[in-house]
Amino acid sequence: MLPLLLASPAIAVAAQEPVPVPAAAPQVPPPDELVLEGDNIITVMVNGTPLRLEVDADSFGPPVINSEVAARLQLVAESRRGWRFGSVVVEGVNAVQLVDFGGGPLAKTISWAERFASRKADGTIGVHHLPYARVTFVLAPPVEGETVQRFPMKRSGSEAEARLGTEVVVGTKKLMMIFALKRAENLITAPTANFIATHQDGGFEPGSDGTAIMNFAVERPTRMMRIAEPIMLGDLVVDRFAVRVEDYGDPKRVGEIGENDPRFDKGQILVSRRKGRGRPDLLTRIGRDQIAHCSQITYDLAQSEIRLSCGPAPE
Repeated sequence: MLPLLLASPAIAVAAQEPVPVPAAAPQVPPPDELVLEGDNIITVMVNGTPLRLEVDADSFGPPVINSEVAARLQLVAESRRGWRFGSVVVEGVNAVQLVDFGGGPLAKTISWAERFASRKADGTIGVHHLPYARVTFVLAPPVEGETVQRFPMKRSGSEAEARLGTEVVVGTKKLMMIFALKRAENLITAPTANFIATHQDGGFEPGSDGTAIMNFAVERPTRMMRIAEPIMLGDLVVDRFAVRVEDYGDPKRVGEIGENDPRFDKGQILVSRRKGRGRPDLLTRIGRDQIAHCSQITYDLAQSEIRLSCGPAPE
């Protein structure tokens, strides 16, 4: 998904009086850590009205609320924006509002569109907007023998379109790995599939057509790619990806996996003869299946570190 700026930021839909700042009141600072489980929903005050926002580790850019919530709050758009999913464009708008997590109101940009941002809350918000030192997602009950893996946290994109993840070197490039906890499969675009396939020797699995559900419930076609040389993300063996085959370029360099393909024989010494070509977006979403043996993930915003607590990896 790529952010799409649809017009200059000076497009005012209607005149709007400045939002008055509430009178100062004793504020209780938020705790150092936010622990999320279940629906991962928090309550945030927007212009003094409580909203339920779904925290999503894969979210980038401003918080996005549902259009009916924006109408109920009588928000007036200040600029246009949009989100592109291949050939599908979702048009939306922005406005600066007063957002309060419990430590006092701050002016922040909020976006909305006609499509629902969330079906179980008033909207969504990324970890990068939260005022806590640490944000922990509880994924499953802990098991005996868990170990903690630590990854340097990388903030990528502009300030307006920031996202959080970690980086892994593949060939001469660094792939940005984003943990997408609402998604089952690992997900990449066609150019990134071309890049990974040429460096790690990958191919499409027969009969693996599928559908990726993107933000705003946009559906995009995929095929499943396996790589003979896995990418190691700490102790995680990353070797399968859903590829968005019709969005950005043609995955023509991936090829197909044949029956009894020798590249996937564990005893085979592999030497790839394909040239490492491609102009990837260098973004990989890591889905739940990849970390199914992990009990929690912590974004340590103070230490710029992502920590995964995991049991023994499945065979």
